[in-house]
Amino acid sequence: MNAYRPTQSSNYWLFALKILILVLGLYLSALILSKVFSLVFAVTFFLIRILVFIAVTFIVLHFFLKLLFKVDLIQTSKRFIHR
Repeated sequence: MNAYRPTQSSNYWLFALKILILVLGLYLSALILSKVFSLVFAVTFFLIRILVFIAVTFIVLHFFLKLLFKVDLIQTSKRFIHR
């Protein structure tokens, strides 16, 4: 059986080349993923902001309608949906 065994000096160069390729790959993926994740986070933040705005508006509207006019907005909306 004849197995190829590289010399000790070529092992260091091969190891250094592998490390260099790993670092370049990580750098390239960081550049690409930073653009993708910034877009995803921007869209997600925008959607969450809209949902929170709608929820807070509904809660404040419910509170003031109940306080001022004795109208329960939740019960009214349930009856409207079941019709």
